[in-house]
Amino acid sequence: MTRQSPMITPPRAFGNGNAATRYSTIPRQQPPPVRSQQQRAFSSLKMVDAPFLDECTYVDRTPDTKKEKVVVLGSGWASVKFLQNIDTSRYDVTIVSPRNFFLFTPFLPSCVVGTVEARAIVEPIRKLKQYEQRPILRRLNDKYFSNVDKDNFQEATFLEAACTKIDRENNCVYCQDISSVSGPCDAFRLEYDKLVVAVGAITNTFNTPGVKEHALFLKELNDASALRDRMLDAFESAALQDDPAEKTKLCTFVVVGAGPTGVEFAAELDDHIREDLAALYPAEAKAAKVVLISSTDDLLSSYDKKISDVTKLVLEQSRVEVRSGVRVVEVQKGAVVCRNKKTKEEYVEASSLTLWSTGVKPGKLVEDLLATIPEQTKSAGMLVDTSLLAYGTDNIYAAGDCAVLYTGNAMIDDLGGLFKKADKDGNGTLDKKELLSLFGKEPVLTKYPQAAVFQLKVEEDFDEIDVDGSGAVDLDEFKALLLNVDSTLRNLPPTAQVAGQQGSFLAARWNGESSKGFKYFHKGSMAYIGQEKAVAQVSMLKNLLPEIAQERLPLLGEDIILTGRLAEFVWKLLYLDMQISNRNKLQVGFDWTKAIIFGRDTSRF
Repeated sequence: MTRQSPMITPPRAFGNGNAATRYSTIPRQQPPPVRSQQQRAFSSLKMVDAPFLDECTYVDRTPDTKKEKVVVLGSGWASVKFLQNIDTSRYDVTIVSPRNFFLFTPFLPSCVVGTVEARAIVEPIRKLKQYEQRPILRRLNDKYFSNVDKDNFQEATFLEAACTKIDRENNCVYCQDISSVSGPCDAFRLEYDKLVVAVGAITNTFNTPGVKEHALFLKELNDASALRDRMLDAFESAALQDDPAEKTKLCTFVVVGAGPTGVEFAAELDDHIREDLAALYPAEAKAAKVVLISSTDDLLSSYDKKISDVTKLVLEQSRVEVRSGVRVVEVQKGAVVCRNKKTKEEYVEASSLTLWSTGVKPGKLVEDLLATIPEQTKSAGMLVDTSLLAYGTDNIYAAGDCAVLYTGNAMIDDLGGLFKKADKDGNGTLDKKELLSLFGKEPVLTKYPQAAVFQLKVEEDFDEIDVDGSGAVDLDEFKALLLNVDSTLRNLPPTAQVAGQQGSFLAARWNGESSKGFKYFHKGSMAYIGQEKAVAQVSMLKNLLPEIAQERLPLLGEDIILTGRLAEFVWKLLYLDMQISNRNKLQVGFDWTKAIIFGRDTSRF
């Protein structure tokens, strides 16, 4: 049973008064305020971008139940794994997301070029919350330990809406129906006993001029569609040109960021041009080029060095042109402005399509929440402890890309000791050699695992750290370095693997099945690098064992480095197994087979 009245108007400023003073009732017949068309125009798939409309009235949709009320924000990896494992006989679970499906994000680069179709990598949330979709081991546990089966299983509630505001003082969230058929102010509120924030993150532009206006991103299905349209538009427009230089300009595609998404997109795009578009646009395909820009000297820098070297070699054998040690300082319409980090030389690279893939940061919803919690000091996301409870709160949890797990040792806490230890000559300053020595040796590496990130920062950006240009860093500059890097540092990568494990962990902990803190188990990393080759850094044997056995067999934890066609086979096998449903597995397998036999579809629609 759900309470759908009265309608609630949120206060302009939230206080600690009782319910009667915090909210006022408004008759339902009163016409709601009309939102501007611009307010209604934001993407219905991006919860983090949805604005809070203070003028709206909010229907109270809090479930009428005696069970503990849990509200989950988001429909990604963390949310779905939590949903499929939580004991709904103990908790009343409500999922709120403007996206009514789960998206297998690792296949987004493949989706852009048509290697797999969009429908093959999505699954409705309303289907995933059914009893049959729970993992087999979870269903067995439900049956034998909780006496829950298909007949008495209580499904979670899904509401397709965007959360626009989290009111932690009053333990409620405000949500907005942003569908194309919603009214001008269809809004509601939900009270919670526990809140799980799993809304993901947005692409970090680092405030680079022109990125928001001219670059494209790859986080959602509509991003993949936009990239596909832009790429095919470029080829069609180039086909209308007679000047070879103009063809090359139109068919130059720039990828900024050499992480997994950037590398895989560049590789998939190069494959598509060579294998499919060359037969349809021969002159344009010959003129086309893909430029991959990396601010570091290594591609896939978080992977093993061997993987980085093989990736660069394979890409250079294709039409992908790798620009290492280069930073994009501005994105323009039809071009990007680049700066060589060593020589400081600036140059302009033509680009009809610029994909920006340089890391993530919290969206507006999370940023607004963090601003109300003094204990939240990380700009990279919501700081959580090993139970995934957000610091400064007693009932708000975070999982996935929007969460930052606290490791316990911030280097800024030992500012004076570290500076004195590094100052070998005792002159009160640290040159580049002294800084690199500090961050690259024991005992600093053991006490501060993040020291390797600081070492990389010094190696790449010493001139920026040395603000006064003296050739050495004083105590104030050293402090600024520690604060800058530590505030943005993530000790776990924003990947599907991390998010999924956090969602499963949170459900198990709340079910009373574990009292341990969260410990991430890295099963390996993989990336497709083009020409039917991939790279994989994976523990093969460990992946085949149950999680409890994985923890007790550390000798099987050493990563195996695979490259080439064997790695591509492993990449396909493991990613196929990771699909959220049997339907997805069949569809992905069919799409791969179809692409091999008939090629990728080149229609723009």
